[in-house]
Amino acid sequence: MYLKLTYFSNQLYIYILIIVLSVLPQVLVAEDDNKPVESKIRLLLGSHPELLVKFLESREKRHRSEHADVYPDPKIGFAYRSYPYRGDISRDRSRPDTPGMTGNEYSFSQEIPFPGKLDLEKQIIQKDSELDHFNAEWIQNQFIRNYFETILIRSALLREIADLESLGKSITTGTRLESNQYSAGKTNISGTLRILNLKEKIKDRLLLRNTQLSELISKTSYFSLDQSSYLISEEEILKYLSQKENGLTKDYSEMDITNSPYLRYAEVNVEKAEVEAKKEKILHYPETELFISYMQRRKKPFLLDSGPLSYSIMDNPEFSGDLWSAGITLRIPVWSLAKAGELDRSNVIKVNRMQLEKTKQKYFLETELKTSVQAWMGNKERSENFQNSVLPTYKKSISSSTLAYARGDLSLTEIYQFLTESMEVKSSSHEVSLNRWLSLIKILEITNNLLPERNDHEK
Repeated sequence: MYLKLTYFSNQLYIYILIIVLSVLPQVLVAEDDNKPVESKIRLLLGSHPELLVKFLESREKRHRSEHADVYPDPKIGFAYRSYPYRGDISRDRSRPDTPGMTGNEYSFSQEIPFPGKLDLEKQIIQKDSELDHFNAEWIQNQFIRNYFETILIRSALLREIADLESLGKSITTGTRLESNQYSAGKTNISGTLRILNLKEKIKDRLLLRNTQLSELISKTSYFSLDQSSYLISEEEILKYLSQKENGLTKDYSEMDITNSPYLRYAEVNVEKAEVEAKKEKILHYPETELFISYMQRRKKPFLLDSGPLSYSIMDNPEFSGDLWSAGITLRIPVWSLAKAGELDRSNVIKVNRMQLEKTKQKYFLETELKTSVQAWMGNKERSENFQNSVLPTYKKSISSSTLAYARGDLSLTEIYQFLTESMEVKSSSHEVSLNRWLSLIKILEITNNLLPERNDHEK
């Protein structure tokens, strides 16, 4: 009995192990599907100069803001006071006629800014840092959007070029056949001329697409910094976007723009304008400076009466020792206060203007989001219709026309007209599919969902 239980438990353990080993890799693969492209995006975001500049500006201002609320440094002074000028600048104090106020003065003073002024200056620089940060996120989204669009458009051009080259080869063969039939008197010259015109049209279109492709290849090198480790393939992009699209399909009605760096930038601009208005109001308040000084006077010698009456020490009731001073200085806004109202009105207008900018940006983003969602849904539906209905129908039409040509019911020119129409439909299919992904990329950019969740280089 014990052996049976042991055997059963061993078999159960083996079955569980087999299930875990068969299911776990699939789960891990599913989780890691987007890891390569996300790691490439992070690597690119942390390396490209265009993206690093703004983040470095933000960090620079953030560190500068920590210094902005430092109290003004004290002032230490030294002066030679009341030395008599006897034709030179001698500092000899031993002569009897040297004034009693002659000496060396040591002073110390400290500015005291109006309470809250330094904190407001710090807040302004912090707001500048936040503006640079959101501007950097804005640039990041635009950069990755442009990169993805460049790769997708380049791939669409490659597919169209392949279709055009294939059709061009078929037309070249057809031109020879049509010329032979015309020489044999079996067809008229109009068919040959139509095929020749079609051939030139395909040739011109190929030249156009190849030129556009060369431009995009050059543009790609800028995004990837000519490093293969930064190159993101079309397959990786589509896999990445497909997962994003699946998430949008479930809750696209709940998408909002609250996390958009475009909107956050406008919000911080309003906050900065409000802080600047508070600071400029404080500019008219009195500022204080405390000072204290110590004057080391000359040691005044005793004077003897040299008159005819007596020889004795003269009375000198004046204090002849060192002196000190202390006091306070206030900056009174006598002249600037007269124009304070104009500055206040200017700040009110500035805050209102920034609030209107924020409202305008909010409406603009909401409109762009709705437009992009409608474009994405429409192109997605059209793309599915092309794959499920339009392309199969044209494929059947080409097969039927080929059979009709074999029976002699259609001319070769008509066959190539069918092929040209099919190529145009296929090109439209590629364009619709491309527009579907471009609309999705724009949605992700507006809602700030295009980038991976964590950007280590922003620290």
